[in-house]
Amino acid sequence: MITQTFTAYFAASAGAGAALIGLLFVAISIAPERTVMPEAPIQRQSTATGAFTALVNAFFVSLSALIPGDSLGWVTAALAAFSLLNTLSLGVHVLRRVRGPMEYVRHMFPVVVSLLVYGFELSYGIQLVHNPADRSAPYAIAGLLLGVYGFSLLRAWQLLGARRYGFLGWLSSLNQEVDADTNPVPPVPATRELG
Repeated sequence: MITQTFTAYFAASAGAGAALIGLLFVAISIAPERTVMPEAPIQRQSTATGAFTALVNAFFVSLSALIPGDSLGWVTAALAAFSLLNTLSLGVHVLRRVRGPMEYVRHMFPVVVSLLVYGFELSYGIQLVHNPADRSAPYAIAGLLLGVYGFSLLRAWQLLGARRYGFLGWLSSLNQEVDADTNPVPPVPATRELG
């Protein structure tokens, strides 16, 4: 059972998660063909999916912490397992389309970070299931939620197409897309067949 100390934290986290999910839906609905539709670039699809998965994870973990009883461990473990499977599936899907070692690093960085965070979350959720009186697991889960929110906000910010600088900008899977937008390659003229 979550102590009174965490009630305000998880209530604020649930409210923030709901608001951020709503904003992500608004951002995606402006141009879904560029973000989530089948014809959208895989980089944008993976970024949107990663942000949505993280926000849903943080929202429902926070919401479950507010339910009286010992549900936090079960819900955290279940959501972490779902998020891990979703991230693995997304990683496999993206890797099928990656060309070159630098693009591989750019695409795998967010996948690896997500797998680490959700792996720790699963571990603490299981720890809390086995020992509901454990006082360290809720602190760890609360800390992980900060990481989940931070990572999801970074991914959502990347969807806006803002120019990214520095190491994290270089690691962005959308980096090439931004470079292509600012330095477009001129189209190759079509040739007519003589016949």
